[in-house]
Amino acid sequence: MNSNRARVCGTALLTWLLVCACGSGRGAAGWVRSSPLGTYPKESVALMVLEVRRARAVGQETPWIKRLASYAEEQGGPFREVTRRLGPEVLEHLDRMSVGYALLAEGTFDAPKIRQALGGTDLLTIVEAEGTDFSVALMPQGSIGLGPKRILESMRANAGARGHGLDDNQAILTPLERGRPEALFWGAADCRGLQKMYREASRPPDLGDLPIHLAPIQSLLSIAFRGTLEDSLNLDLFGQSDTADNARTLADAARGLIALGRVGAGRDRAKAWLDFLDAVRIEQSGPQINLTAAIPAKSMEAFVAQAMQAPRQSAETRVPASQPEPQTSPAPTATASRPAEHRPAPSASPSTVRPVRPPSGTRPSPAPRGTQTPAAGAP
Repeated sequence: MNSNRARVCGTALLTWLLVCACGSGRGAAGWVRSSPLGTYPKESVALMVLEVRRARAVGQETPWIKRLASYAEEQGGPFREVTRRLGPEVLEHLDRMSVGYALLAEGTFDAPKIRQALGGTDLLTIVEAEGTDFSVALMPQGSIGLGPKRILESMRANAGARGHGLDDNQAILTPLERGRPEALFWGAADCRGLQKMYREASRPPDLGDLPIHLAPIQSLLSIAFRGTLEDSLNLDLFGQSDTADNARTLADAARGLIALGRVGAGRDRAKAWLDFLDAVRIEQSGPQINLTAAIPAKSMEAFVAQAMQAPRQSAETRVPASQPEPQTSPAPTATASRPAEHRPAPSASPSTVRPVRPPSGTRPSPAPRGTQTPAAGAP
């Protein structure tokens, strides 16, 4: 009897250890299944997660993370309105931020205070125009959702009945099995789902010269990524193709782009970009393509500075075009009818002023309307 009981206990213990081992090996997919991340709509085609608490811990010695955070806070629009309503202290309680069909903020938030800030409700629409809206919702787990109202309502319903949202989407969960929970940021994309959205979109986004219709690109099934921060920012990207031949073609094309990038970096003397390219490694095994890179801290600072400067420069170039053209005041009729009353400046007498002659072969441009010519007595 004792031996049977020991055998049963041993079997149960072994089973429990195997379950724990399998659970710990699920990588980032386990976080989706056991956290509010799984409440995203099941039809989601991509997920990107930033571990804010981890970034905050390492950000004390990482200037480019601070700059990214300050840039996000500088942006206006609905996000600034959300911060104004919920209070700036809400950012101090933020642990994780994720992006899918909406934004989800997880942390140690004060649910009653959030509900009070939303006017006593769990869902409030901040902006609504032309058939779209931007809303804020308090999720059942105490997290905060930002995005379209219909998406937030779907996520609230999924929170009450798990297994009906992203936590049941194998196209996202399968590539996330290779993620690492200790990553600073991580995520995955369902490439076939993205391709379908692109084909069905009434106004497909402008992807520049990206050959999205080529067979090797169409062969991509999924992409997973993760980033860890040590002495440098380490990036890992895992691509899954449908065949080994297509994966080999994609890997060769990626190596070719890296080689072209080195040539351009050498010509332009962009050391930060060259250091990044030198650290890229591309491997292909069967239908899988793996890309790894280690970006030095100085290179990241340069990239972030350029990324933050580009939108500001484009905004500055748009300002003159958006300003109304100065209006010319109508010519005073009294002065035009009495040109003899005009007095020239003391430094130039009428005898020394000579008209400017246009070059030979050209015609003088007509005087603009609404202004006076020298013959009409204008100064």
